[in-house]
This record gives sequence, C-alpha cells and structure tokens, in this order.
Amino acid sequence: MKRFISALLVLSVSASSLVFSACGNKEEQTQTVSSKESSTVSQVQSSAKPSEEEVEVSIADNKPKITETQLAELNQKLTLNTVVPEFTCKSERIDAGEIAKDKKIALISENSSNSYHAGLEKILEKAADRIGFAEVLTAETDGTISALNDGLSSAVKKKSDLIFLSGDINKDMISSYIETAQANGIEVFSAGSRSTGETDHYTDYTVPINYALAGEFMADWGIVKTSGKINALCVSCTDSELSPSVFKGFKAEFEKYVSSSEGSCTTVSGTSIEIGNGLANKIKSAISANKKINYIFVFDDAAISDAISAVVQSGLDIKIVATGGSSEDMDLAQSGSIEMLVAHSYEWTAYAMLDYALRVLGGKTLPAEQDVPYRILTKDIIKKAMDESTDDYDAFHEIAFGSEFVYGYNDIWNM
Repeated sequence: MKRFISALLVLSVSASSLVFSACGNKEEQTQTVSSKESSTVSQVQSSAKPSEEEVEVSIADNKPKITETQLAELNQKLTLNTVVPEFTCKSERIDAGEIAKDKKIALISENSSNSYHAGLEKILEKAADRIGFAEVLTAETDGTISALNDGLSSAVKKKSDLIFLSGDINKDMISSYIETAQANGIEVFSAGSRSTGETDHYTDYTVPINYALAGEFMADWGIVKTSGKINALCVSCTDSELSPSVFKGFKAEFEKYVSSSEGSCTTVSGTSIEIGNGLANKIKSAISANKKINYIFVFDDAAISDAISAVVQSGLDIKIVATGGSSEDMDLAQSGSIEMLVAHSYEWTAYAMLDYALRVLGGKTLPAEQDVPYRILTKDIIKKAMDESTDDYDAFHEIAFGSEFVYGYNDIWNM
C-alpha cells in the first residue's frame, strides 16, 4: 500500500535522537501584528528591500581545530537523521472535529504549480476535509504577486475564518491584502518562511518550524566529510524570506566548529530574478576566484540548478549540499547531482500546519515548535531505502517520510 494514503511534511528524528524533537507543549506568546505598512502591488514577487540578515561567516582568529571527538559527535548526529523520522509530538490531545466544525480555511501557496506546494495543498485539503472543516479553499498561484493577492481577495469574499500563507512569500508585497483580510476578522497564518523563534511580519501567527536546523545539518555534513578542512561557498538569495533562516543555522554551526587555519567560507548572493538568469555565472566566478572551494551550500532549492551548472562548467570536483522538499529535489539527490539533501516533507508540514491552526482556533496551548522533521538523503541512502521497501510506490518521495505521523496526529486529534 502506498504511503500516499487518503486516510490521512527541521524537528524530530528517530527515537535515539530525541534531542531534536520538535512538537512540545511549551506555551508560546500569541504573535500579533505590531506595525503594518502598505506596499505597492507588483507582478513579480521580489523584495522591496535587501535582506537585513547577516550573510557573512566570521571565524575567530586562533580558533582551535575541530577534535576527533567533535567530529564523531557530528557524524552521529547526521547518521541518526538518515532514517525515516519518528513522530514525537507530545502536544495535548484535542477534539479536532469539534474545533473545526463550521470553520472555513483558505490555503494560498507560494506557487501551486511547484510539486512541493501542489502536494502540500492536496494533503492539507484532504486532511482538513476529513477533520470536518466546513470548507477548504485553495488558490491557483504561479508565484506572481497578482495571483497571491487574488487568492487573498477570494478568501475574504468567501468569509474564511483563517488564511494560510505557505512558502517563501514576500509579505511586504501583499501587505495591504493581508490587512484587508485582518480587517474582516480573518486571522492570517504564515508557514514556510521563518524559523522557530522568528515571527513573520504582517501575519497574526507564524507556524514555528525549525528551519535553522536544516542549515546546521548542511554545515555538519561538509565539516565531517572534510574533517574540518572545508572551504565553503554559500549561495544565498537576498530577497528570500526563508533562505536567511536556514543560513543562520549554517553560520552558527560553521563558526562553532571550523578553524580559520583549516577552513573558510565565502558567500554569493543573488535575487530571485537572477536564479536561472545569471546566478550560475556568479557562482562560477566565485569558484574561479578561489580554487580551494570544495563544497557549495544552497539555501534556496530554486538555485540548485544554478550551482550544478556552475560546477559542471568549472570542471572541478566540488560537492553540492542543499535543502528542499520537492520531488525534483529528491531526484537530484537520487541521481547524485548533489551529494546531500536535507529534505523535509510537504505531507508532514501540512499536518503540522493544521495542528497549529486547530490549537489557535480552540484556544489551546501553542507549542513552541511544531513537529516537522528533516531527513538527510544521499544517492546511497535512497537506493538502500528503495531496495529494502516492501511497499508499492512510483517514486522515492512517496516513502521518504513514512506515514507514522498521520496516525500520530489522528490520535492527538481524537480521530
């Protein structure tokens, strides 16, 4: 039976690595909009201003080299996260059906034609309908501001009780439409653009997902594979909402473990408009300027192809590490086009988003972090998983995260 089941995705891991468990029952302060400034509507979702996040890695002088013990610890951390994650959410049980009754929800994704967002929409819609929401509205979006605003307008017109904005959506460009929804008594939730502890501006709630941990895993991988002798090139998108959150985890881990005598890190920054349109040349120029570069880290999966193209053109043996959750991302790991992918699941994310919304609507305690895990994937890990699987499936992404989380949430929701 396929893992794509209708009875019904960084961050928890296997039972032996509960240190990374995500979904707890700590109370979180309600996130409210403190200031809102209207912005001009554009047809292109690009930032009105550059990212204010720090985009450089700074290694302290005379920092000691990483020890064998530290390398072993990092390797164990990575190994524990190569398997299908276990469901570790310990939030209080709720009566989901009672909370959802007579409620309408809307989901507006960054780009519904993208396989990740298309999958998330499908799973969230099915799960929400099964829980008992009166109506689940989804919008057809193509990444443009006009499509996102059309979705918001439709959700307001149909009197939704809450709106999910899912993915790396620039809220500055749709702020006036968010305000209109809020003025009509609709709460707006953000998911997929901010890490745990970071609130998304303009929205009422930000689903707390630990995206910074993905950056940690990326740094750990390069550090372990080179025994600390890593010369990294980071590819960052300056107008991305999510990329800085992932980079923050990478930066902290890199600065913690890498010695200035053995490693270095430089950054190539580009805008979303440059992805597929000049970013590869920027990466290639950086490689040419520093022949020591042995790893490239990509924090926005849309830029993976640019990194691959630059490496192929350079003719050098440079490994690529990335994060993402689409089937295309997993295909790149399966083919070996990238050495490692820190993957997350649109199915699990959809369930976590619904769980958070149910707790808000029901006036329940909000978890400080939602249970959305990562899985470290390589060509060999994927091959082993497929060889050992006894399920029918069409592609690896169908079995990558299992289905335990579905039964786990069903139990917590009293279904």
